[in-house]
Amino acid sequence: MEAYSKFDFDGNENFQQYLLNVYPLPPNIDKIKRKWYKKYIDPEFDINTESQNPNPNTQSQKQENYQQSQQSQQSQQQQQQQQQQQQQQYRQQLPSIPILTVIEGILKVLYFPALLFLFSPQLYKFLNFGSIFICLLAIHRLQGLPNRNNYKDYILKIIQLEFTSNIFYIVSLFTIDSFAFQMPIALHFLVGAAEFWTQINPQQGISLKIARYIKNNRSEVILTKQKIEIYLFLYCVFGIFLKKTSFMHAIIIFQNVLLKTKFNKNMKNAQAYIRVWYADKLSENTKLPEGVRKILKIIWRGYEKLISLI
Repeated sequence: MEAYSKFDFDGNENFQQYLLNVYPLPPNIDKIKRKWYKKYIDPEFDINTESQNPNPNTQSQKQENYQQSQQSQQSQQQQQQQQQQQQQQYRQQLPSIPILTVIEGILKVLYFPALLFLFSPQLYKFLNFGSIFICLLAIHRLQGLPNRNNYKDYILKIIQLEFTSNIFYIVSLFTIDSFAFQMPIALHFLVGAAEFWTQINPQQGISLKIARYIKNNRSEVILTKQKIEIYLFLYCVFGIFLKKTSFMHAIIIFQNVLLKTKFNKNMKNAQAYIRVWYADKLSENTKLPEGVRKILKIIWRGYEKLISLI
């Protein structure tokens, strides 16, 4: 019995491995120790002999620690299983997304790192080609392909889409190598990327919260995009006198504003906002010299006459 009492059960790997296979673990493992000791260490050991273990409290504490560790492992396994089940349920609830829509969404997400890292103006041309392809995919998603007998109706429908006016605008960017002129397209693609991200992302993280915020404020983002397009036209007009832009650049940007004013209802809201801003900050700003204000008023009147011709 003395040899049994001195035997190091905690340090014996075979006994510890044996305990892992015992479930549920009984409150008193002394019987398990006795049986194991008789079977694997001393066949002549009498399992009915009372234990002479000098440290019963220590053994009891070790047993409690082992039970707590085992319960903690079981709890972690249950949590992992629940998370996996939740992810599987979420994936099953996801709508079936057409492959072209997936490609469109991925390209919109990739647009932003491409915009930031393509510093060379020559590389912007590749970015413009990619943007046109994204807009074509979006038009196909919204209106599909035309039938043989309704080309006119199809053209009238797609000409009112924001993506169609984007294509005309992007074509003009081939003559303008500037990061600022990419901002309207970037804002529009930002909305699309956010909508796509909320569809495919099952993780509740910061990226999903940002995507939902952008999606919920879609109309404000699009309005900002259209206001920037008007700002850029005004910049081109003033840039002619400052030798920063050319008359050709102003004409190219103006055709986009003109087209959207005719077919895009939301553009009229942007026009009204710009009219108030222009009067408050420029043409009616008393801090500016009177001669400058007169020139600014003439420019705005000319702009409104051009817009009214459509």
